[in-house]
Amino acid sequence: MKFGSYFISFIPLTFLLCCLVIFSSFPASALPGAKDSLRNQQAEKFIEQAEKQLMHSPRNALNKAQQAIGMIQTDEHSRHLLSGAYYQAAHAYFLLGKIDSSVIWFDKLLSLPDVDDVTKAKSFDFLSIDYRKLGNFERSHHASGEAMKLYQSLNDSAGIIETLINEARVYSSSGNRKKAMQLYFDALKFTEQAKDTLKTGRLYGWIANVYMDIDEDEKGKIYYRKAIQQLAPYRNTYFYADILNNYGIVFYDEQLYDSALFYYSEALDIYKSTEQSDAIAVGYQNIGITYVFLGRADEGLDYLFRALNSFEALNLLRDQASVLIDVGRAYLEMNRFDSSDYYLRKALKISKAVKHAFYTKESLLLLYKMNKKAGRFEKALSAYKNYVAFKDSIDNQAMKENFQELEVKYQTARREKEILQLKDRELLDKADKKILTLGIVGLLLLFILVMTLILMRRKKDMQIHHQKVLVHQKEKALAKAELARHEAHEKQLENEIEYKTKQLTMHAMNMMQKNKLLHDITEDIENRIKSSECKSRETMKQVMRSLKQGLNVDKDWDLFKLYFEQTNERFFDELKKINPGLTGNDYKLCALMKLNMSVKEMASVMNISADSLKNARYRLKKKLKLQADDKLNIFIGNI
Repeated sequence: MKFGSYFISFIPLTFLLCCLVIFSSFPASALPGAKDSLRNQQAEKFIEQAEKQLMHSPRNALNKAQQAIGMIQTDEHSRHLLSGAYYQAAHAYFLLGKIDSSVIWFDKLLSLPDVDDVTKAKSFDFLSIDYRKLGNFERSHHASGEAMKLYQSLNDSAGIIETLINEARVYSSSGNRKKAMQLYFDALKFTEQAKDTLKTGRLYGWIANVYMDIDEDEKGKIYYRKAIQQLAPYRNTYFYADILNNYGIVFYDEQLYDSALFYYSEALDIYKSTEQSDAIAVGYQNIGITYVFLGRADEGLDYLFRALNSFEALNLLRDQASVLIDVGRAYLEMNRFDSSDYYLRKALKISKAVKHAFYTKESLLLLYKMNKKAGRFEKALSAYKNYVAFKDSIDNQAMKENFQELEVKYQTARREKEILQLKDRELLDKADKKILTLGIVGLLLLFILVMTLILMRRKKDMQIHHQKVLVHQKEKALAKAELARHEAHEKQLENEIEYKTKQLTMHAMNMMQKNKLLHDITEDIENRIKSSECKSRETMKQVMRSLKQGLNVDKDWDLFKLYFEQTNERFFDELKKINPGLTGNDYKLCALMKLNMSVKEMASVMNISADSLKNARYRLKKKLKLQADDKLNIFIGNI
């Protein structure tokens, strides 16, 4: 029993271990989460492949996008993949000319949550083109309007230009060619500035279309040629093919069918390479009707029926009506009246269903011409009456619409005028209140401003006063320091002058003592010469002559003059100005008088007698042009 209980308890544990071993032996891709991840990765690759193949092979791109859609799981993490796959599929249907399918898939895409604004904007752009081709201009305008809002919010200039072009094409298709031309030229300014060759070339082509529609054929031809030249680098694109096709229409209208056929054929080859079903059908139609007028009706009908089958497959009713009219015209040229009648009536029925006035009018006119040519005059008359009635109804409708438009404009203008008057009154009342409020606020602000300026001025004045006080104190301190420095300098100068004056006086005294000593020695020698013997007398005379020469040497005077001029600058210059003829002794006498020496001292220094000095003073006074009562000492002292 004990072993059995152990065994029983061991069974669940063994089972669990086996399950873990078996589970761990499965590859990681076998797990549900990993499997979904791998599917999404594969789907992402298909989307990338679809994007690369889109312009070259839309059909292959569509297959890849559909494969991606089938693999993507519809969970939160896969939404961005799903939106990408939907976009590639819708774009591929658009390029293939399957307009209904393109609309369905773009609508599916826009219904997804969290689609980014760029994808939304592009989707609305394509929807605008799809609805234009389907003849639903109201929806086309709405889609282009939504695209424009998104591009403006994204600040995407390229997208804005593309939307302008699409909007212009809608206006052109709906008959408002003036508005279309305005938008085309607005877009053209942007593309030419941006040097966008492709968009500029396409715009030239669309502008040419409008000129052709308003019967300005020469301008149209100019722009077609400009478009062909501009789009030359894009020869393998449907843009270039569209221009060639439209240029062919110009030659067709001028009945130059060979030239028209050449351009139609070139365009068709490009359409086939891009796999555009609707464009290929248009190419078949244009070539077919051209063959009819070249006298090759059988070949022409073959191409026309190819076009008709393509348009029926694409469910493009307007294009079906157009090609049916051409088939009826072809049978009329071949005089196969019953067949012509059948296809023209079929064209008339579709034209009325899609409310296409031009195709309806064209069908009725051809029915009249066919019955008249067939000799069915009663039917011809009936067809003509229907044609005239329809034409009048269109004219009346157009006139009525014009009257209604004018009435609406009048009523709108009247209401706007009344609204403006009411607004003017409200604005006046508001303006009065606003002016009063602004006046009060302005006065308060002015008061605050004035008070602020006063306070600021006072503060500034106080700061200036404080600065002035500081400057005055600094100037006072500087002046005091300067005065002290000046006084010290003057004292120094006075000391120097006093010192030099003392030197001069000492020098003069030395000269005086030296001269006195020399004079005494000379007198003594003279006395000795008288009493001496003849031999020694000659020697003493030589000594005496040397002493007299020492009394006349000017070396001492030059040194004296040097010291004197240091303390009495320009003294001698001033004397020279008074009398340039003063002698050296005159200058010596003036210098000694300047030093306030006595007559005796001066005579000793100059080595002359006192009487001789007085005579020298007298002569000097005359030379200095002084009067008899003028004091020579005072005059010299003032120089």
